[in-house]
Amino acid sequence: MTVKKTAIGKSIEIMKFLSEPPYAFSALEISQKLGINRTTVHRILAEFQAQDLVVQNGDKKFSIGPELYHLGSKYLYKTKGFNIIKQVVEKTAIQLKQNVGYTVIEKGKIMNLYESELTMPVKITYEHGSFFPIHCGAYGKTIMAFHKPTCELEQIVRHTDLIAKTEKTITDPDLLLLEYKKIRTQGYGISDEENMKGAFGIGVPVFKEGGMIHGCIGLAALKSSFDEQEVANCIKVLKRGAKEISKYVV
Repeated sequence: MTVKKTAIGKSIEIMKFLSEPPYAFSALEISQKLGINRTTVHRILAEFQAQDLVVQNGDKKFSIGPELYHLGSKYLYKTKGFNIIKQVVEKTAIQLKQNVGYTVIEKGKIMNLYESELTMPVKITYEHGSFFPIHCGAYGKTIMAFHKPTCELEQIVRHTDLIAKTEKTITDPDLLLLEYKKIRTQGYGISDEENMKGAFGIGVPVFKEGGMIHGCIGLAALKSSFDEQEVANCIKVLKRGAKEISKYVV
């Protein structure tokens, strides 16, 4: 049975659509893509514009406005210990001379909370607020490895479309569950060109009081910049950062 879209539902769809690349669309493009009447699209956009939730650019296309950014940024500060997380991430990035970030899991979604602002000639970065897959990349794998209960974790894995990003991406549910077990045993996750060719990542879990997973501090860089000794050093420094953050998240 087809569920009729409400006005609020259509508004949410439009706002989510505007958050996708290339981040600017005409009313016609929105209407055609989402299957919403063009008149309705114009009406919703006009209401959003009046509240600065969207803006219309010089090319007549619409994009997310300053008020939405203002509202969304409050998520950072409702996260317990965010200022400490930011300080530790920046300090760790300086120590390692690598791009370092912090991800969290909330409502089953793995989201990039903060990325270091360290300027480097070449670095791999992710947009704040972007989501990570559960089966490839150090952030997603590390967090999901410690998801509880494990019976629920298995159900999530077996009901998720494990899309291959590269030839090294784990797409077999049984192999992914074994990978999670390995991460739990060693206390960190490694991504070796699983999410992007030439990229290497390391993730270390951060736990709340009671042992529940809160997030992951990790790094992403060019694989060519790592050798065995460098990997070991990065894990050591990231674990130190994870321990420090865990004191402030509840």
